[in-house]
Amino acid sequence: MKVLRILFHMARADFLERSRRYSFLVTLGVVVWLGYASATSLIKMRIAPDYLGISNSPWIGSLMTLTVTFFLGWFGFYLIKGSVARDYTTGVGQIIATTPLSRSLYVLGKWMSNFFVLAIMIFILMLVGVVMNLWVDPAGFDYNALVAPILIIALPCMALVAALAVLFDTVSWLRGGLGNVVYFFLFGIGIIPGLQNPRYIPILDPTGFRLIGDSIAAAAKAAYPESQGGFTFSITTVVEPKLFLWNGIAWNLQVVLERSGLVVIVAGVVLAAALLFDRFNPSRPAMQRSRKGKAAPQPDLPAVELPQSVPALATLTPLAGARGRFRFDALLIAELRLLLKGLPWWWFAAALGMLLAQLISEMEAVRFLVIATWVWPALRLSSLGCREARYDTTQIIFSAPRPLINQLPALWLAATGMLAVLSLGGGLRFLLAGDSASLAYWLAGVVFIPSAALACGVITRSSKLFEVLYIFWIYVTLQGIGDLGAFTLFPRFSAASYLGLAVALLALAAWVRRSQLTARNSPH
Repeated sequence: MKVLRILFHMARADFLERSRRYSFLVTLGVVVWLGYASATSLIKMRIAPDYLGISNSPWIGSLMTLTVTFFLGWFGFYLIKGSVARDYTTGVGQIIATTPLSRSLYVLGKWMSNFFVLAIMIFILMLVGVVMNLWVDPAGFDYNALVAPILIIALPCMALVAALAVLFDTVSWLRGGLGNVVYFFLFGIGIIPGLQNPRYIPILDPTGFRLIGDSIAAAAKAAYPESQGGFTFSITTVVEPKLFLWNGIAWNLQVVLERSGLVVIVAGVVLAAALLFDRFNPSRPAMQRSRKGKAAPQPDLPAVELPQSVPALATLTPLAGARGRFRFDALLIAELRLLLKGLPWWWFAAALGMLLAQLISEMEAVRFLVIATWVWPALRLSSLGCREARYDTTQIIFSAPRPLINQLPALWLAATGMLAVLSLGGGLRFLLAGDSASLAYWLAGVVFIPSAALACGVITRSSKLFEVLYIFWIYVTLQGIGDLGAFTLFPRFSAASYLGLAVALLALAAWVRRSQLTARNSPH
């Protein structure tokens, strides 16, 4: 009973902390919209090119299931990730380390809180599905057919996502921005084997795409023998759909047990996280080892008298009227040095290699090299606008003379200059070849990317939003699909539109920063 009480209070406290964030409310709103889009067939399951199932309870429930496993499984990870990292940065972990709480209980409690956050959203999605189904087809409403795929497929998938979030938090090199990028591609690549394998393997299909897709394809084949297309899941318009009836999956014991096998993987991931968790031991990351593998001796430090603690509400007086000689170029150089600070030599070597490759490669390859070069400093760009929040230097930055006019433009120019230099080879090639369209897109990308990073950082005071949106934007750009693809061979979104959006994002970042300065300097 004591263990269960500890787990309950840990998960409850962590859940309440997350549920009070704006990101939770925004994600909740997106989930409600996804439920509406699924029930109204804005999001469609179909057999290519034009075979659609009749909208009944099994169809709506399965459509909602695939919607939530795809979108919430991919992007919900970023909502719940960071609970362990927050205990590291806030110092709470040092307090926990002094308690009898074991590593396994701590990790299990974090997994439970992650799962509760995602489960609440699935529960709300179910309510939306019930309401919309009653609104669209009250006579044919079947509660069990609507809810079964959500409970049997979506909930185990969310349990796996919650476990992966804890695992990434306990591994030091996956805890930050690199882990966000790794998961983005891990999810996209991880669903491919289950879809392409000739034989259905439940353990390779955590999202349920193959299970539901094969059943729908069989129903379409029975109604239309000429149907040979594959199952697709997209937001699209079918001009003249060929409708067929699909009564859902027969949820027998075998199917339920196959889906329950995912619980074993979840338990394995949580166990791995518990084994890798260092229980906030400061000696592990700080320990320096000699070439022989032994811990290097630490020098004896003289005892120093600790200063008096500063009151929590103490603030620095803003120097709005300070006078003196100000050098913008020095501030710009300082911001550029901060962007590049701590990077290893191989980072610069790889950047130089990509720059030289842009100068000597074929023109078609140059475009993709430029995109790759833009991805290279993604984790550095994600720190724009939120570095002072991460390192708790807000009081220092905000108390400087005219931080809105001086520091913010210097930060943006430093990032823009860094991005322009890294992809300068591509810009020169476009200029010398007279390719004005590619040159315009290059310039738009150099201006737009730092603007988006700065706006995301200032608004959220975190690097996570930009990292997720940026990798998604790069992915869509490389695919060359949709109106988001900017730097493609057949761009649909003009360079002028990106430049205009960059200006709007800069204005938004300035307005939010001005509000932050006003709130910081107002009397309590």
